[in-house]
Amino acid sequence: MQPAVAEEIRRIAAGPIDWEYLLNEAADQSVTPLLCRQLSSIAGDILDAARMQRLKDLMRAHAMRTLVLTAELIAILNQFRSANIQAIPYKGPVLAAQAYGDVALREFEDLDIVLRQRDMAKANDIVVALGYRPKYPWILSTDANASLVPGEYNYRDVPRHLMVELHTERTLRHFPVPPDLDDLASRLVAVSVGGHDVHTFAPEDMLVLLCIHGAKDFWERLSWIADVAEFVQACPRLDWDRCLHRAASLHAQRMLDLGLALAVRFYGPALPVDFLARVRADAAVEEVAAQVERRLLMRPRVELGGAGRFHFRRHMLGGALAGWRYSFRLATVPSEDDWSMVKLPNALAPLYIALRPLRLLRKYGVSDEAAPREAIAAKKTSN
Repeated sequence: MQPAVAEEIRRIAAGPIDWEYLLNEAADQSVTPLLCRQLSSIAGDILDAARMQRLKDLMRAHAMRTLVLTAELIAILNQFRSANIQAIPYKGPVLAAQAYGDVALREFEDLDIVLRQRDMAKANDIVVALGYRPKYPWILSTDANASLVPGEYNYRDVPRHLMVELHTERTLRHFPVPPDLDDLASRLVAVSVGGHDVHTFAPEDMLVLLCIHGAKDFWERLSWIADVAEFVQACPRLDWDRCLHRAASLHAQRMLDLGLALAVRFYGPALPVDFLARVRADAAVEEVAAQVERRLLMRPRVELGGAGRFHFRRHMLGGALAGWRYSFRLATVPSEDDWSMVKLPNALAPLYIALRPLRLLRKYGVSDEAAPREAIAAKKTSN
């Protein structure tokens, strides 16, 4: 925390603040533990007892939830290891330990684990035996069309309010090219999580994966930008040339550049001078970063409409043709939501390609920016 920033926080905290609004915004952006920690540390002496207690209660509740999820991750990984399934956790408590040095400082709702598609049937049996239920149980059934692969294999344990998402080389469809999991697995590093060593992606790979994930979801949360900024600061020995090479192998150079540009705009991590210059030299990256910043700070919040989502994805790859191909592919490759909307027999499965654009237009509209987020949420509920 820079002294000038800390002083500004103290100045704002001492003035009139709509605290309910502030805490709701923090929850919406998944940065509640960071807000609570920094306010308590920097402005604890000027906050009244009731507000300090509120921050402590929020931090305690989040820490307890984090411990439950961390213990669950270790239990699942142990089960996979016993079944000879190589499972690679990322984001969640692993990223919290890597980037923040404290699993309680990163907010997450689920556990993300990457494994190979060939291990999914066995992994499904293990997760179900642990009490989870698949969101789409028919996807892995024997009569399901083998070409129908979801965006992730989602499992929920409703009584315990737990969710696990399994990812494979086939579900990671937002990667410009399919990731080579054997290559990524050859560089795994050990990270201590809850007193247990777990193996996750090497820092140079992880940074690229974080930026691909942020681009996948249009960088709609401040927490994803904070992850990139904190990760960079937590890895001072990061091999930047290797990062660029990893991004190039996935055709994700612009996604990496956008993630770093946003991190610099919002949080100011130190980047190598030549790397920062390269990021800023891409006019498309600067334009998209400015648009993301405007949307994040706009109130009421709005979500991208159909055209806006298409154009955002089109700018995620350098070169006009590559960007158009990428955006068109994501606009037409069916997802589990498309299959749930209309159940077609296997022989007619190719028709999902035509149905998906229609569903997206119905959900997000045609314009660059859709209705305010509150209106969209109400529409989703009514649907």
